[in-house]
Amino acid sequence: MSGDDQIEIRPAGEDDLHATAALHVTELPHGLFPRFGDGFVRRWHRAHLVSPYGVVLVAVRGGEVVGFALGSTDRPANVAWIIGHRRRELALAGLRALLTRPVLAAGFVRSRGLRYAQRLLGRGAAPARVAGAGPVPEAGFGAIAVLEAIVVAREHRGRSIGTGLTDAFLSIVAAAGVERVELVTKAGARGAAGFYERSGWRRVGDHVDRDGDGVHTYRIDPRFVRAR
Repeated sequence: MSGDDQIEIRPAGEDDLHATAALHVTELPHGLFPRFGDGFVRRWHRAHLVSPYGVVLVAVRGGEVVGFALGSTDRPANVAWIIGHRRRELALAGLRALLTRPVLAAGFVRSRGLRYAQRLLGRGAAPARVAGAGPVPEAGFGAIAVLEAIVVAREHRGRSIGTGLTDAFLSIVAAAGVERVELVTKAGARGAAGFYERSGWRRVGDHVDRDGDGVHTYRIDPRFVRAR
């Protein structure tokens, strides 16, 4: 493999965030935050970058960011930290996005307004897990890490970049002593259920998200990656 074909997976830096935000909005447009645009997503990624519980990894080929993984080693602690330290910045960026996107604003108020208002005002508890309504067993365990997003540029897929990013994230989580990792992915062709199942993730729940789409919840023990 030539030098230009080598894929380096490393922690993201501030200079990588324009690329990770653009990839997120372009390649993974599902959910609310990508619809807010690059500026908001870049701030969301930066919040994870500076949070002691956040994880942002990038895959680089020939000096270009061709993929990234975003998550946390402790979902409730990460959400609480971001609200405590980045609430004003993210709220203003989100408000600017809504003011220029009236259709999005109407949907936001209808489906998420009250919940986000309570959280921003400090009146709502941070979610302990990503699993929604459905048969999700084994409640009562400790910190839960969450893989929030993993994206590989379309033209660079098929090089095991997604697997490399996932394994690197799981290694970080395992080193932090966390024994459970969760994620959600859209059901059907828009999701990546097949990829996660082939990688050893176990499907533990199904529900309908706030956009009315079916999603699957997956879980894995991060120590699994070290045994492969």
